[in-house]
Amino acid sequence: MTDRTDSDSSDSLEDVIEIRPLPRRNVVELQDIESESEQPTFQRSAEPDLMQGTGVFRRTGRIHGKSQELPTPTPRLLSEGSPVQFPSVIPLNVGGVKYVTRLSTLCKYPDSMLAALFSGRHAVDKDQSGCFFLDSNGSMFGYILEFLRNGSVPPNHVSVAVYKDANYYGLSHLLEKLQLKPEVARLHVREAHRQQFPNYYEVKNKVIHLAIDNAITNRLGEVILHVFRTEFVPKVPNFNPNHGCVVENAHLSVGPWSASVDEELFMKCLETDLIEEGFNLKPHESKKKCRYFHGQTCQKFVYRLQIVF
Repeated sequence: MTDRTDSDSSDSLEDVIEIRPLPRRNVVELQDIESESEQPTFQRSAEPDLMQGTGVFRRTGRIHGKSQELPTPTPRLLSEGSPVQFPSVIPLNVGGVKYVTRLSTLCKYPDSMLAALFSGRHAVDKDQSGCFFLDSNGSMFGYILEFLRNGSVPPNHVSVAVYKDANYYGLSHLLEKLQLKPEVARLHVREAHRQQFPNYYEVKNKVIHLAIDNAITNRLGEVILHVFRTEFVPKVPNFNPNHGCVVENAHLSVGPWSASVDEELFMKCLETDLIEEGFNLKPHESKKKCRYFHGQTCQKFVYRLQIVF
């Protein structure tokens, strides 16, 4: 990928959720999506993993397509022979929201991180009132408790947010059910599309930066994109590579990629994401092809994307 501007990539890390097919009874990886605007963002991807013999939890994820280890509250492993004695009824403070539940409810699925936290092998922090503290989305935790108590699945409108926390707590049984919800399934499909393009989220951020820069002197933030799935290779010896090709006006080049998806799908993904984040876009123009011909037509083309500020 080449960039004809000096604009830097975004300083902020956006959360993307990558949802992968879930093997039964296994904890899945969640690539945080989400959106930049905390619409169920799904971007901090998390994979709870209890390292055997250490009791240390670690989350790994992908941010802007790069694998990274993400910060996770790490339970303090106690010295051998001194287990924590939890009461049978547990008062909880989850992100500022108070709950009371049975210890057996929290430990219903022994392979989950939630059960490991209250197994007695770890010291769990308490708040000032003596409630055990969990640093996650308190409003969503109620749906997790209801699943643990009676197997009920959250309603569609909160399925994405609950999916994120269910992944955080390693509740594979709940994740299996949530992946069949339309909102989560839709994110799965959309993210699968984006993962087929090279450095998709970095490209999206660069497009926004370029549009802002170009709109400083003009309310219209125009960005010319050279998007290509495969490299064009001339087949005639007298083809002039320096023919003043249309792609020389491009601000950004994206490609090539090995997947069979075409350039139109890339533009659709890009425009959909920008619109959902609140940008005012004009529909992109149909691709503008190069007019050069000398024994062979130049196959290169560009798209013009316009953001109105």
